[in-house]
Order: sequence, then structure tokens, then C-alpha cells
Amino acid sequence: MSMKFLKIYATTPESEPQNISLKKEAVDGIKYYDHIARTAKWSEDQGFTGTLIYSNNSLVDGWAVAQIILQQTKHLTPLVAVNPVYIRPYTLAKRVASLAFMYNRRVDINWIAGGFKGDLISLGDDTAHDERYEKLYDYASLVKGALQSKGLFNHDGPYFKVVNIKMRPQISEALIPVELISGTSEAGIATANKLGATKVKYAKPISEYNDIVASDSFDLGIRFGIIARETSEAAWKLANERFPDDMKGSMAHVMATKASDSNWHKEISSLDTTQHREVYWLKPFHTYKTFCPYLVGSHSEVAEMLSKYVKLGHTSIILDIMNEQLDFEHCQKVFNMVESLLETTLKEKMAPLSH
Repeated sequence: MSMKFLKIYATTPESEPQNISLKKEAVDGIKYYDHIARTAKWSEDQGFTGTLIYSNNSLVDGWAVAQIILQQTKHLTPLVAVNPVYIRPYTLAKRVASLAFMYNRRVDINWIAGGFKGDLISLGDDTAHDERYEKLYDYASLVKGALQSKGLFNHDGPYFKVVNIKMRPQISEALIPVELISGTSEAGIATANKLGATKVKYAKPISEYNDIVASDSFDLGIRFGIIARETSEAAWKLANERFPDDMKGSMAHVMATKASDSNWHKEISSLDTTQHREVYWLKPFHTYKTFCPYLVGSHSEVAEMLSKYVKLGHTSIILDIMNEQLDFEHCQKVFNMVESLLETTLKEKMAPLSH
């Protein structure tokens, strides 16, 4: 059953876990293909909007993964993370248009300007943090302009230029990618505003949002994992089994934080983790098992907490990687509760977006 108001993106499992402690054996390509297809179908069965596909030096190409998802599902939208360091803008536009043309499906884009610093340096990109966002804006503007153009298209930006290109195949306006952008820095937020992209941030404890007024447009994005079960006790038992205390992981997290120039990583890392904050949980993040906070508890507890984030305008939700079908089903119960709790509010706030 599809969501009426919320856009829910799962996250596609990685071909190679970024957490060293999870790398137990060599990755089998055929098994990975099957796992992509399986989790994509679980997402679609629960009415999710799409699934995020990561991008960095150690993973298989995100566009190859996107094609598998298009082949194995009927409606699920791939949300591909795109960093300008990996692909020329015209090539990206051509790839988006080609997939849309062949499958009559949209492929969305999650713009990223950073990533692992070592990945960027190894590819010869030592651009400073804020300038990477300037470069990203130029890049994304070219891609969008090429896809929307019906005739000859020119772009003369500070980083990228094209002269008299004509995008073939042409695609309808309905198949132009929805754009999201990750980033909490001033440069990241400014770039999102200029592009008109949905701003995606990692969830902070709800108490940190006291001074924020609910968004008029109700189109913000937020990222976290969810472990929800019928009772709080069952959820926390599962959470601690999946993410036990790990001194080696904690040390790896500290090292990663020191090496990163990511604002969101430093913001989340600075939060106190000595006790649970209702259903908000940071141990998986602080033990380097994943890169986002978690909401843990009974369906009703998680739904009540999630409703508070949604009231602040966070209607695009990107979940952490889930590898079990039950997790998708339990998340869907939470989202149904949230939409039921907030139906009137969401209907009023999101009406302008439908015009």
C-alpha cells in the first residue's frame, strides 16, 4: 500500500560493507545481484517510493544497480547518489535519459559533494569543502538543463561547459529526476536552495529542533534507521543484538570523525550517547556500524517520535540499510500510524505541492 503523503526511500545494500567489522567474506556478485532484487521487491511491496544507492570508490557502479532495480520492480524509483568526481555531466544526463526512455521510469538523484576524503584525493580532487558545493551546483545545473532542453543547449559555467548539444533521447517532464541533496553546512544548504532540491539531513534528537518552525512547503528530507516491533522490549532486544558494544568500532568512529570534513558527521558525533533519548539511539553510529542515528521502540513509540519530525516538514525519509523482510513490514506499520496521526496536518500543509 503506497503512502499518501510521505516519500519513503529504503537504502540498497552495499556490494562491500564500509564497516571493516562486517567484512566477513569476499562478496559474491551473483548473490549480491539477487540481494539487490530481493530488497527492492520488499521495498516495493511495502509501498515505498524508492531506494537510495550509495556511491564511492569501493562499491559497484550505482547506475548498474539502478538498472537491476528497474528490471526487477514495477514502480520503485532508484535514488542514485551522484558526485561530480565520478562522471561527466553530459554522460550523466545521457544515462538518466536512456534509462527513462527504455523503462518509462524516473530515476531520482541524491547530489553529494563529499564522501570519504581518501576517495576524492585518490581521484585527484583536493577541492575545498565549500568550493565542492559550488562545483556541484554548476554540474547539476548543466545536467538539469540538458534533460529539460528541447533543442540545442549551451552551458557556460565556471567548471563545466557544453556547446550546442541536443539531448537524445528526449524524455517527458514527468521523467525528469527529483533532486535531493545531502548537507548541513551553509554551502550545502545554499546549493540546495538554488537547485530547488530537497534538503536531506541526518536526524538529531527532537529536542535539538526546539527553535525550528514547521516548514511551509513541508518538503524537507531526513535520514535514520528504524528498529520497531510490537513492544519496546522486543525492539531494544533486537537492537542490542544487532549493534552490540564494540570498542574497535568506537575507535574507528573516532578516527573517521577526525579525518572527515563533513559538518553532519561532526554534529552527530558531538551528541551525548551515554543514555537513550527516548527512542533516539546513536550507538550504531558511534560504533562505526552505520552512518546514521536510529529510532528504536514499539510501533507506537517510533510513530509518535517520527510524527514530531514530520511536523517540522520532514516528509522525505531515507532509511538505513535493511536486510530482512520483517524490517520492511514493521517500518510500514510505523509509517501507516504516522500518516493516520497526521492526516489532517499533512493534507493541509502539502496541498500547495500538488499544484
